[in-house]
Formats: sequence, structure tokens, C-alpha cells
Amino acid sequence: MPMPHLTENGRRRGLFAVSLVTLVQGVAAGVAALATRGLFEAMQAGSPLPPGLLAALIGSGLVIAGAQVLSRLMGERLGQSYALDIRVALFDHASGMPASAVAKRRSGYMSLRFVGDMTAFRNWLGKGLPRLIAAMVMIPTACTVLWLLEPRFALVVAPLFAIMLVTLAIAGPRLEPLHRRLRARRARIAAEMAERMPLAPELDRLGRRPTELRQLRKRTEKMIHAALHRLFWAEMLKALPDAVAGVAACAVIVTGAQSGTSTGTIAGALAAIGLVLTPLRDLASVWNFRAAYLAARKKCLAALAREQRETGHGDTRLPNGPIDVEIQDLPTSGGSLLSLNIPAGETCALPCALGDADVLFSALCGLEPVPRDQITLSGLCVTDLSRGSLRRSVHRLTSTPVVLKGSLRRNLALGLQNRPSEAKLGKAAKTAGLSALVDRIGGLDGALSEGGRDLSSADRSALSLARILLGKPQLVLLEDGVWHLEKTAHAALAAHLHTTGATILRHPVLANADMARTQAA
Repeated sequence: MPMPHLTENGRRRGLFAVSLVTLVQGVAAGVAALATRGLFEAMQAGSPLPPGLLAALIGSGLVIAGAQVLSRLMGERLGQSYALDIRVALFDHASGMPASAVAKRRSGYMSLRFVGDMTAFRNWLGKGLPRLIAAMVMIPTACTVLWLLEPRFALVVAPLFAIMLVTLAIAGPRLEPLHRRLRARRARIAAEMAERMPLAPELDRLGRRPTELRQLRKRTEKMIHAALHRLFWAEMLKALPDAVAGVAACAVIVTGAQSGTSTGTIAGALAAIGLVLTPLRDLASVWNFRAAYLAARKKCLAALAREQRETGHGDTRLPNGPIDVEIQDLPTSGGSLLSLNIPAGETCALPCALGDADVLFSALCGLEPVPRDQITLSGLCVTDLSRGSLRRSVHRLTSTPVVLKGSLRRNLALGLQNRPSEAKLGKAAKTAGLSALVDRIGGLDGALSEGGRDLSSADRSALSLARILLGKPQLVLLEDGVWHLEKTAHAALAAHLHTTGATILRHPVLANADMARTQAA
């Protein structure tokens, strides 16, 4: 998946608007410098201060201030727009990845793509490029004003500005590897803390608290060292314009004194240098924003280049009624090939290893890539079926269903095409064995925690069953969630599957458990 471009979705027009606002700011700066010269000359001559020049000086200050605020707001809007496109691209790409590939990624690293990297993307378009545009406008404007005031001033100051720009161009790229190192160390700490914080009490019980604290201090000290190294170079670049401005002001005063230039002209030149000081500082910070952007862009490109599954990209829908399942020469972890032909409406226990069954169940749900024509449902290749058709037709009874933070009502209806009525949701929850949970959380509007952490295995299995009862499954995949269901819920499941006539695939873990119970009896 390609990375969103900087100038897409109207951002090209936004950058052009920022350029116009900055141009207005440059013109106002020139007017302020010329007005300053006129006012100083009037004071030197002992004449009354011209009202027009006073108004021009005040007006130019107001225009500069307003233009600066407006350009910052416009830049922030551009940055937020770009960050939104990046978030959409990353989530869309992750949604198309195999479930097993997403599971292998550490949750801390996944979240960083949506937090830390977004700041870098937003700052480059919201602050970096607008400040670069401002410098490109204001520095030539200052030189032009100096030329208009006294050509000798421009000839003295322009080389100083040129030396500064060359220095920034040489030293600026050094920030990029420093940013990459800092971000890598910071990301590792964030990922490890995201993993360990929910487990902190258990880690303490296992005697890991001193070790974890020691590792945290060690990694944080390395991160601090990288941060200070990066900050040193960034601040050095930012301090360079102040040094150049001081030398430029001194050069203007000395040149003016030696050439006998009027005090008003010298004051105007100093005003022009003072007005361009902020853009010069901003230009130095541009390299910092650019380095952060390049480091984040590299990570984002790597994320968008990860494997995508082909399952569920088609538009074909399954026919009504129970479906037959045909598996041909599907490779297994043991090196053998799995072939099955399960007639519609039949029940079959998968004759394969537990890990292979997990992958197969995920593939039947459209979550794993499979070679074409190795899995067909009612004669249709699973890769040709639409995601909506698979979602409606294939249901999975598991003790680990998807649970989002929010109301029980929302989680019961998750994945359904149309939200059922209040009465139907309540009946399904009661039939599945969720009555105690409904009473505990205060009804269907009661909130569930992130990932269902406040739910027992029985609650999660019952929630998975309730979704099956609310739908019309054509293929049901039974996993370990069956163990946690109440007897009445078992009966409700059997009755619902009998009514729909759905094809049933049983996970090997269920067959192994049945065999163990039989041997024990």
C-alpha cells in the first residue's frame, strides 16, 4: 500500500495559501523597516513624527502578528490532515494483514505508529514546511530591504546569511540518525512498558520487580543519552541564527558609521535584521522536524510494506442455507497435506494438529491467506468471497471473541449487519447465559472493559454464543468456548444449529477432550 502523499486531499492548495500569507508577512516586514527609517530621520531632523509612518509601523506590526497566527493555524490544519491520512492508511493496511502477522507484532509498537510517529508527520507538514516557506520569503525580503536602504548593508549581510544557510545544510542531515536512534530506544521502552504494566503484580509475585526496574533504568539512561545528543545538535542549529544576527547587526553599524550613513537608515536596517531573526530560527528548527519526519516515514513505509492477505477481497456471496466445505492439499505444520470434503449440514472434527486447526479456522473466517482453490465453500473459492458474506455466514464459538470497550449492547451486535431490537438482544444474552453479567453491570447499557478483561472465560464464551444466536450461520466453527457454556446454553446452541442446518467444524481440542473423558469413564 502506498504512503499518502504530502500534497494530497487539498494540501497543495493549503501550502500555496500558507505561502501567500507568508508573502504578506514579508511585505509588512519591509514596510516596517522603511517606516522605522523615516521616523528616525524625522527625529534626527527635529521634525514632527509623520502620522502616516506611525500608522504604517503599527499596521505592519499588526499584519505581521496576524499573518504569523494565521500561518500557524493553517499549518496545523495541514499537519492534522496528513496525520489523519497516515492513520487511515496504517489501520486499513493492518486490517488487511493476516491475523497471525498482526499477533506477532508487539502491541506497544503497533500503538506507537498511531501516537509517536503521528507527531513527526504532523509537525513536518504543520510546522516544518510552513517555516521553510517563511524563511524562503523573509530572508530575500530582508536582503532586498537592506539593498533599498543602503546597498552596502546588503553586500555585508548577504554573505553572512549565505554562510549560515550552508552551515545548516551541512550540519542539518546529522540529526536524522540521531532521531532514529532516539526513537528506537524510546519505542523499545514504550513497547516493553505496554507489555509489562498489566502484568506488574504477577511479575512482582515471580520476583521480577528488581530485575524489571533495573532494566528500565538502564534502558532509560540510554534513551536519555540519545535524547541529549539529539538535543545538543538541534539547539546548536537553533542558536546559529542568533549568532549570525548579532554579527550582521554589528556589521551594519560599523559599515554605516564608516560610510556616514544616516542614523535612520541604520535603524531601519537593524529593524529589518530583527524582523528576519524569527524566520532564521525557524529555519534551523526545520531540520529537526525533517529528521523526525524521515525517521517516522521509514517506519511507516516498512509497516505499509508488510504482507497482505487476499482472502475476502472479492464480491461473490455464498448461497443461502448450509454450505459444504472442501479442503484440497492444504499444507500442515507436519509437512503433510490436509484434504477434507464436508457435506453441507454435517458435523466434522478436524483431523489435524491444534496449530493447523487454528490457522484453518482463521482462514475460513477470512483472516489468513491461503493458496487459491485450496479452500472452497459451496464450490466458491474463499478468496473470491466478500468480507460481508464471510462475516454473515461463518461464525466462531470461542472463549476469546473480539470485545471492544463499550456497552454490552454494542458488543452483542458486533459484526451483525443490522442491529437487533432491544428485546432480541436481551433474549439472546439470557439464553447464552449472560443473565448474571447483565445484572452485574446494570443492563445492556453496562460497560465492558478493553478486551473484556472484566469478563470470565464463561462470560466471553457466552458472548460468542449470543452473537451466533443473533445471526443465521451457515458454517459454525466450535472451539474451546463450548467447555464454558452452561447446560441450557448448550441446548440453545444445539437447537439454533438444528434450525439453521449449519455445517459444523469441531476443533481438535474438543475431540481430544471428549476422548479423555471417555477413557476416564
